[in-house]
Amino acid sequence: MPLVLDVLRHGEAEPAGPAGDAGRALSTAGIRAMAELAERLAAENWRPDRIFSSPLMRARQTAEIVRGAAPGAPAIELLDELLAESEPVDALAALEAIGAGDGHVLLVTHQPLAGRLAARLTGEETPFRAGTLVRIEAGADGGRVIRSIHPGAGS
Repeated sequence: MPLVLDVLRHGEAEPAGPAGDAGRALSTAGIRAMAELAERLAAENWRPDRIFSSPLMRARQTAEIVRGAAPGAPAIELLDELLAESEPVDALAALEAIGAGDGHVLLVTHQPLAGRLAARLTGEETPFRAGTLVRIEAGADGGRVIRSIHPGAGS
């Protein structure tokens, strides 16, 4: 079975406060957009085999909201290799090392990693506004974008 990656850039976040960048929470609009995405995914009986998130608050909140779309979904696993400044090759190697190299996997991450990861797998630039989900089917011979969902838009 090929690896199907749902790469999701976290929802819109509040500006940095006393807790710094790592403590930035989703804004009201970000929460609403991620809840709408979760509803849409739930209507499609979406269910990833594994869910990974950057350890930053806004990514963890996004992962929790979207996880709600799949009752009984697996627990969210935190992965430092999903931080914005990470290299795509390191994120992919980390997934492989923990046995997530196939099946259906959700990655909740940041820019520029989301776009660079998609480009690494598909060879194409892919826009990632806050709250964008891009589904990539990846195989031994490369990958292709099979779906994009942008906040407030159709697929």
